[in-house]
Amino acid sequence: MIAAIRMLAGWKGYLVASAAGAVVLSLAGAGIAWYGHSQREAGRAECQEAHRVAGLEEFKSEAERLTGLSGDLQARIDQLAASRPQVIERYTREIVQRPLPADCVRDPSRVRATNDAIDAANAARQPQRGVPADSSH
Repeated sequence: MIAAIRMLAGWKGYLVASAAGAVVLSLAGAGIAWYGHSQREAGRAECQEAHRVAGLEEFKSEAERLTGLSGDLQARIDQLAASRPQVIERYTREIVQRPLPADCVRDPSRVRATNDAIDAANAARQPQRGVPADSSH
């Protein structure tokens, strides 16, 4: 061991120490680079996961909104389907079963019934406006 110490004395010792220091610094730099890269990848994966979750939350809220709208539309369809036989019955009773003579003027109740039937038919035929978008986005 003493022979090894004598061999490293002088400029050879400085050379070995500087080489060992360079190796240690290289290993430390590589360790820091590896740690930074692994932290960057972990942050990137976390960001992608947060983006996926946000997309799923948006999908969920939109699905809930559309479910509510479909329920409202179904209720309106049921209401119109229920009123259709009444409109047909009223038309049949007022116009078909008791027609006016050609030279006769219609009385106000017949005019009102006809106008109500026309309004109901037009309301049933008009397409609804587009699905309203949620304004929170």
